[in-house]
Amino acid sequence: MAVDRLSVLDSSFLELESPNHHMHVGGLGIFEAGLRYADVVRILRDRIEQVPNARRRVRALPAVAGRPLWVDDPDFDLTYHVRHAALPAPGDAHQLGEFLSRLMGRPLDRDRPLWEIYVIDGLEGDRVGMFRKVHLAMANGEAGDPFSVLLDEGRNELQPEVGRFNRAWHPDRPPPRSAVLADAMGSRLERVRQVGLAAVESLDPRVGLPRAGAVAESAFGLVTRLVQGAPTSPLNRRLSPHRRFATATCQLDDLRIVRRAFGGSINDIVVTVVGDAVGRLLRWRGHETKDLDLKIMVPVRVHEGATHQPGLGEAFTVGDGVVGVLAPLPVMEMDPVARLYRIMGELAGLKESRQAVAADQLVRVAGYAPPAMHALAARVVSGEQRYNIALSNAPGPQTPRFLAGHRLEESYPFIPLAGDSALSLAVSSYDGRMHFGLLGDRDTLFDIDRLSDFVTESVADLRHAAEVHLAAEQESTS
Repeated sequence: MAVDRLSVLDSSFLELESPNHHMHVGGLGIFEAGLRYADVVRILRDRIEQVPNARRRVRALPAVAGRPLWVDDPDFDLTYHVRHAALPAPGDAHQLGEFLSRLMGRPLDRDRPLWEIYVIDGLEGDRVGMFRKVHLAMANGEAGDPFSVLLDEGRNELQPEVGRFNRAWHPDRPPPRSAVLADAMGSRLERVRQVGLAAVESLDPRVGLPRAGAVAESAFGLVTRLVQGAPTSPLNRRLSPHRRFATATCQLDDLRIVRRAFGGSINDIVVTVVGDAVGRLLRWRGHETKDLDLKIMVPVRVHEGATHQPGLGEAFTVGDGVVGVLAPLPVMEMDPVARLYRIMGELAGLKESRQAVAADQLVRVAGYAPPAMHALAARVVSGEQRYNIALSNAPGPQTPRFLAGHRLEESYPFIPLAGDSALSLAVSSYDGRMHFGLLGDRDTLFDIDRLSDFVTESVADLRHAAEVHLAAEQESTS
């Protein structure tokens, strides 16, 4: 019988979790009126086989037996994981935010599969919310998120017969202790073999010297950042178990107009908006922000031409990938365009240097455990680095998605808090809009709704500057 272990990285997410540090990611979807809890359960029951770990739980082992296992949950109950809730009238954004804040502060039950979905009735306009959270040990791409199989590209893709003739599911028995111990011994022998091969390979100067240089340069950049740390900030303090959640949104075209006027990427503009909004919040609280740069942890997409597989100890991405960079975040009061140009320069310089380290390689070689980050970003950011704010920006589809024939109107992700960083932001584009999910420690970000307002104001200021610039350009060429 096969032994299916958690990876080193996934195991680290379990080890890092504590009452004050939750290791789940997820989001909030808002659907048009008419979506029913029963339809959600019915569709997920029909499609749950597409998410292998949705019916499996983690089985902890003694140290001698190696990393934890994925095993089928013999008591799996879909309705335990898909829950029904309702808000009292009027069901406004504040009420929803308070309800979700409490859900985010609750850890997932380790004795069951590590995910939950809440279908929430009673929202304004008779709309329906769907909140989901998935443990990072399980959230490995779409195959680890039950929500991903619920959505259709067309309104009429769901047939009335769906879910009516599901074949019975029978959980597999967990592997016997002898198989688990044999697998653990085999894994140890394989690691010894890999280390030996790496040692022999390093004796070849044609291979060893370039690789050693790459690792040393990456390690130097990482150590430099660790030593430098992050500046003292009201946003960094010991976390409590409790959370606050808020949302903000804007039109994607607002950011495209800014990009057309001043260049850069959508990610550059999002980071600029965050820097401006955080600065406004600090000044609103009465803090001095003159010449203040915070540190932000942000994933950046890179494109590299290498096609070979990375060897033991290599600390750079192969092919297209995402790396986590620790970048300066100017929060002082300044011209919005000047802030954008500065951030464009900072991010371009970092991702092209060895400061941008492929975090999965650092985890595998050096044992660093990444903090909880939104979806893919969670798996590429090193948790040993101190920063003020974490940000994840993941593009989504620009055409509508549907659940049981009902349109998904808004989609807000969230990423958990890590270390002593009391604020995280997750951003996703969907169907022509940008959706910001703001998560804060309840004690520190008691005013997170104000931060949401400042995000909206910052986008409006950037768009105004872009429109003025484009109008001036047009006038000069006419």
